Amino acid sequence: MQRCSSAISLERQVQIAIGSLLIVKVVLGFSVHALFFALAAVIGTGLIVAGVTRWCGMAQLIARMPWNRGENCPEQINA
Repeated sequence: MQRCSSAISLERQVQIAIGSLLIVKVVLGFSVHALFFALAAVIGTGLIVAGVTRWCGMAQLIARMPWNRGENCPEQINA
């Protein structure tokens, strides 16, 4: 799968998404219900699994997003 050269790297996109999710879960844990802290722990567990197995479901999901596909890149030359 080819990506646009102007797109942010997949690793950085995953870091931004996971960091955002964790911040939202912690804020919701303090303001809404303590169960949101458990959901933040699930995200941490997913990071551990991704580190051990070298497979990241979040990266797989983000890689399929439209901005990460090479089809809509105007600067790409189809050979």
